[in-house]
Amino acid sequence: MSSYLLFLILGLGSGATYAMLGQGLVLKFRSAGVVDFAHGAVAMFIAYVFVNLRSFGELELPVVLIPHQISLNGGAGIGTALAIAISLVYAAVLGLVLYVIVYRPLRSASPLTRVCASVGVMLGLQAIAVLNYSTEPVATNPIFPSSALSVAHVTFPEDRLFFTGVVVVISVVLALVYRFSRFGLATRAGAENDRGAALTGISANMIAGQNWVIATVLAGAAGILIAPVASLDPTSYTLFVVPALAAALVGRFSSFWVTALAGLLIGCAQSEIAKLITVWTWLPQQGLSDALPFVVIIAVMAFRSRSVLARGGETAERNPSVGRPKSPLRTAAVCFVAGLIVLFVLNSVLRFAFISSLTVTCIALSVVVLTGYVGQVSLAQMSLAGIGGFMLGHISGGLGIGFPWSLILAGLCAVPVGLIIGLPALRLRGVNLAVVTLGFAAAMDAVVFTSLSFTGSTAGLTIPAPRLPGLNLGITQGKAYPTFIFGVLVLLVVILLGLLVARLRRGPAGRMLLAIRSNERAAGSVGINVAQGKLMAFGLAAFIAGIGGALTGYMQGELTADSFAAFTSISLLAIVFVAGAGRIAGAVVAGIMFSAAGLFVTFLNIHLNVGKYQAIVAGIALVLTAVQNPDGLTSTSTGKGPAVAIARLRDRTVGEYQKRRPDHGGDRAAAGDAGGSGPAAGGPGVGGRSVGGRSVDGPSVDGDERDIHPVA
Repeated sequence: MSSYLLFLILGLGSGATYAMLGQGLVLKFRSAGVVDFAHGAVAMFIAYVFVNLRSFGELELPVVLIPHQISLNGGAGIGTALAIAISLVYAAVLGLVLYVIVYRPLRSASPLTRVCASVGVMLGLQAIAVLNYSTEPVATNPIFPSSALSVAHVTFPEDRLFFTGVVVVISVVLALVYRFSRFGLATRAGAENDRGAALTGISANMIAGQNWVIATVLAGAAGILIAPVASLDPTSYTLFVVPALAAALVGRFSSFWVTALAGLLIGCAQSEIAKLITVWTWLPQQGLSDALPFVVIIAVMAFRSRSVLARGGETAERNPSVGRPKSPLRTAAVCFVAGLIVLFVLNSVLRFAFISSLTVTCIALSVVVLTGYVGQVSLAQMSLAGIGGFMLGHISGGLGIGFPWSLILAGLCAVPVGLIIGLPALRLRGVNLAVVTLGFAAAMDAVVFTSLSFTGSTAGLTIPAPRLPGLNLGITQGKAYPTFIFGVLVLLVVILLGLLVARLRRGPAGRMLLAIRSNERAAGSVGINVAQGKLMAFGLAAFIAGIGGALTGYMQGELTADSFAAFTSISLLAIVFVAGAGRIAGAVVAGIMFSAAGLFVTFLNIHLNVGKYQAIVAGIALVLTAVQNPDGLTSTSTGKGPAVAIARLRDRTVGEYQKRRPDHGGDRAAAGDAGGSGPAAGGPGVGGRSVGGRSVDGPSVDGDERDIHPVA
């Protein structure tokens, strides 16, 4: 019995970290309305700052390329207390900068925009940490006394009691300050109603900024305290946000005491599971403790979905604008011919990069269906792709089913998992659903993708090459790698799936999904089965993602779980959001321009050797897109961005061409009589509207306005 108690006590270290991070999430949400997915990454970065100060006396700046170290003690380490003080001040400054630059401009933005901005910050900080510190775990000396302490015949390091004491003190201070002080009253007033608080002389922006600083300091303190207990590395620390979210959800994003208690209990339960799997050998031996936060998140969302993640004030529920394909077959034919030319002219390295871009485009199409057409934020699409990829290996290798049936069955295998993810979406959406799907992705990483019976050996699962009678379609044939015919196969599959998504958008099912996205209650009032529509979207998106994962398996030959980790799902949403989540063109741009092994990044890496900065560029691009152009680079709705520049250039070119023609006046009149668009029909804008205005993405660009708001 003493061993069970020992493991419970040992879990207080990680539990204290979850508690402090969860309290910071509570502060950020109650004051600024943001569920900050970058909270764990901030804790990670401050922990690195502390370790470098303590060990080498060097202050690390969150930059790359330029000098990023400031020596404070001539290369010698500084004292622990001073290092902690400097690190916490550093955290306060970092929190203020992030709030002013990123989060303050998004106070009235949609939940999806806020989620994507926080993901951009997370990607940027993690990439900077990888470049400046590497991915090797870093250990540091204990902060608190860690000598053995015996209580009731149980011997444990006494630092666990210090961890618990710190959490108790912080909880008491936060509870007293935010309940009885003037600052706490102002925080509650600003959270409930920004405009009402302004009428009483309270600046909601200033209050939110101050709370953001406090929350960032809490995150930094959590990262510093856990560093001696858990080895510091960019990935595991960033994922601390999942159990912290679970703790904050238990506390309804309002109670510091309940959040702290939930965090401590989650840490203790995870530690106890590590003991139980040695006793009950029938339990999964890997990843079970990491899946616990997902269970907590699901339970809280299932029983209290109407009361969590709710706050006062006004928020814009604006979804990404949606394009309407005009001539899908013609566009598909042009893309197929262009793709064949690209595959033919590129060398082997760039051809492989182009094929990789196509597989990412395929998975990105699932995000277009789910997030663009239905407004559901899923952070588990790469997990679904992993299901399809690994099932392809089992179907084709284990069962001996050949191509193309193995590919189709692999995609279908992801559908039941997608439907399971979609079940919470019947009650949840927006940030709530993002939290659930992130927990699901983390649980998949911990339990499913660590199972060697599912993913093969440690080297990966071998994927047999696709073959037809008398025809080898594999990526390798003799010395040829990658083969032209394999590229044609992937190109054809992606184009067919693009046609499927285009048909969905133009058909009755697409109008139904857009109606659900616009207003679920209004859609239900006109006879639309909202639950059926959501589940259909999740199932279709899972099928598309599963096909993309299977294509990835064919491309890699030996599939490993690293390709489908939770962070890749987050990165996928990020790059599709940057490109345009409501458009098929956004998926294409995401695959070609922003994927880490894609064509554009590989080309830059060959000529400029900048591929290692791709994650930083993606994070910055995501933040800038969220702040400046929330509809993505392929949209013209905000009157700025690449799509608007192309539209202006096109209209200017057409206008100059018509002016040079002798009979341009008659043509312009005829075009006007026919209701045409462009300079001849309605001025210098796209579709008769000004490109510089915010309504460029009107019916003449994105299609019939009734398709976008069918129940309005």
